[in-house]
Amino acid sequence: MRSALRLSLCLLLAIPLAFAQAAKKAPAKSAAKEPAEATGRWVFGTIGVDRKPDGTAEHTALKGLALRLGEDGKHALAYDTELARVVGGWSGKFVTEMNLMSRGEYPSALGSVYFSTDDDLAGLMVGENAAKLSVRKGYGHLGVGHYRLANFQPKGDGVLTFAVPGTADRVSEAPRVVDSNEAQVIVRALSAETATGVTVLLGRTKDTDRIGVRGPGRREVIDGWEVYRIPAGKQQVEIAYAPVGAARPTGWPEETGAKAFVDFSTKKVVVKGELSTKAGEPYVTDRIKLPEDNAWKAPMYVSGVDFFDDGRVAICTFHGDVWIGSGLDAKLEQVTWERFATGLYHPLGLKVVNGAVHVTCRDGLWKLLPGASGQGSAQTYAVFNSDLQVTKNFHEFVFDLQADAAGNLYFAKAGPVKKGGRGFDNLCDHHGSLFKVDATGQSLSVVATGFRAPNGLGLSPTGQLTSGDNEGTWTPVCRLNWIKQGGFYGVPPLAHRATEPTDYDRPLCWMPKDVDNSSGGQVWVTSEQWGPWKGRLLHLSYGTCSLFGVLPQEVSFRGQPQMQGGLTRFNVNFDSGAMRARFNPKDGQLYVVGLRGWQTTAVRNGCLQRVRYTGEKVRTPIDLKVAQGRVELTFGEPLDAAVAKDLGSWNLEIWNYLWSAAYGSPDVSTRQKSIGAVELGKDGAPEYSKEQMAQANHDLLKVARVDLSADRRTAILHVADLVPCMQMSLKYNLRSADGADLTGRVVNTIHALPASQ
Repeated sequence: MRSALRLSLCLLLAIPLAFAQAAKKAPAKSAAKEPAEATGRWVFGTIGVDRKPDGTAEHTALKGLALRLGEDGKHALAYDTELARVVGGWSGKFVTEMNLMSRGEYPSALGSVYFSTDDDLAGLMVGENAAKLSVRKGYGHLGVGHYRLANFQPKGDGVLTFAVPGTADRVSEAPRVVDSNEAQVIVRALSAETATGVTVLLGRTKDTDRIGVRGPGRREVIDGWEVYRIPAGKQQVEIAYAPVGAARPTGWPEETGAKAFVDFSTKKVVVKGELSTKAGEPYVTDRIKLPEDNAWKAPMYVSGVDFFDDGRVAICTFHGDVWIGSGLDAKLEQVTWERFATGLYHPLGLKVVNGAVHVTCRDGLWKLLPGASGQGSAQTYAVFNSDLQVTKNFHEFVFDLQADAAGNLYFAKAGPVKKGGRGFDNLCDHHGSLFKVDATGQSLSVVATGFRAPNGLGLSPTGQLTSGDNEGTWTPVCRLNWIKQGGFYGVPPLAHRATEPTDYDRPLCWMPKDVDNSSGGQVWVTSEQWGPWKGRLLHLSYGTCSLFGVLPQEVSFRGQPQMQGGLTRFNVNFDSGAMRARFNPKDGQLYVVGLRGWQTTAVRNGCLQRVRYTGEKVRTPIDLKVAQGRVELTFGEPLDAAVAKDLGSWNLEIWNYLWSAAYGSPDVSTRQKSIGAVELGKDGAPEYSKEQMAQANHDLLKVARVDLSADRRTAILHVADLVPCMQMSLKYNLRSADGADLTGRVVNTIHALPASQ
């Protein structure tokens, strides 16, 4: 079986470890002593209620929201946001530790459960006289004509608003805890505004003696469940749940006083950055210190970044926070951070669109809005689009967020990799897909499929999409994809086609594990202040904490346009696994964020670093072209002709990988016909042996002659045996014309060799 070390090459097993590391360092929680907002008053996630003897949950919200209730936070209520259902309520401790979520053991209720409801039932049905309970089959919401969450507001103990899309029907719900009949009861205060009324799921008939209701309407039983039928118009209804053993609530206090919004902005964190002292380099990295010393002890595993037009930065963290920072000037002497939002479900992408922060989470896209003044923390967590399907699998992270000129948003969803990394769990329609959401948030469509773990996208000013993907089942090594509409990018079970494909759309390039063993996202250079890379594409490596320039070439492959090319590494390093990057519209420099998890060279849990162009000469490669019998590599500055023409200055190797259901691939010669017998694992999929995986059968090619272009910037290598290959590695040990040493490596893929000009 594949060793733990091999499995660790997958980023998606990195994030859970990061989560677990943070949990181990977190102090013990005490809801009675800490300020209410410091203990996590709400959390979005897959939420379970009614723990079985084995510790798993009996009833689960795939897209859940758990709320602490009361000043002491010793009561809780959980909702299913896509079914408008209350999953259950309880008293005592809140939920199991959040780090368990990423291992498949999602948070579930602790303490004494008052009541719970079944997984696939809707909590609100359209119409006062709904004939039956709405039941979901499969995954996702119930579709057109049903209630789903419209927004959440962090005021009081929380306010949720459910709506039927395309109608004016809305139901807002504000829970609280009160004393009634000598017992503390959980109260749901509903404000309904409907055209035909609404039928509300109360609970099981066996719990009816502990459920009290006041307000217009009537109680009835449907299919063994008790419901309350609220008439049309504007209505106020309250539903109270007593604990097991207590009597039905018959009277409880009215809500008094206005509900205050949670506001984190009074607890600012001011830090000082660290400027690079490296001299003579065209690109250097400055450190922007993160708000690690914050009032909530919130960990800083940074997973997304973008900028407001005024230069303020917004970041999100894997643990569910959004922070806004100001003061990103040349000296970084006073950077001020404010916590803007919290409790989100694994946000792994952030984009500021028309001045509003949008985040990609496992339960969909959110638009976070401040109050009327535009200041302070978010007062509305608005659902921008919730069409994305979710299962219980730990691995199906939702990656990145990009926006085109028209305001359409793009993100990708991973496949449901099994624990251990090989194969996939039960599939839903959306696993392994790249999505587009229109500018209104009303329409979600699939752009491409077949992705395993695409931790990052890129989007050019002209609308060209790119993505990374990570080694694993059906992905021999990491790949950089040049996306086309309807494309299939390598994983047949995630193709979502009637017949699984037997071939795949080729990437721009494959990447050896020592170059990039776990890919991040991409970013296009849109800045005039970033040297000769303006208009070009950059790629991030999570695993090696690196930044690469992409060297593309368009060719004809099987009669169709095909992008191929490679990567050249920038001489910069990041403190954590590089995942996302944006250019600041104010200073024109590149800002990179990342987090630390499994199998990475990272030294910190998270980072925000500025890659700054100093104006020094860029001597490294900036273009690559191949043709029959030749490789042309263009550098940023002229080369020393004598050294460049010395054949000993170059080393050229090529090899292939094997595309199969196995995890990863050996390096195989382009002339190799077989690697021997391949065993089958326990799941029936092929599994290469350790000896096979250790193979590095590269073809060493002879460079016959090197010519230089007239400007001495392009070296033309004449290579008679050059053939198409999945992987090429070109190492060089040169000197620039001004005497600077120039050593490095380009890795690339050759799908086709055009005729030499």
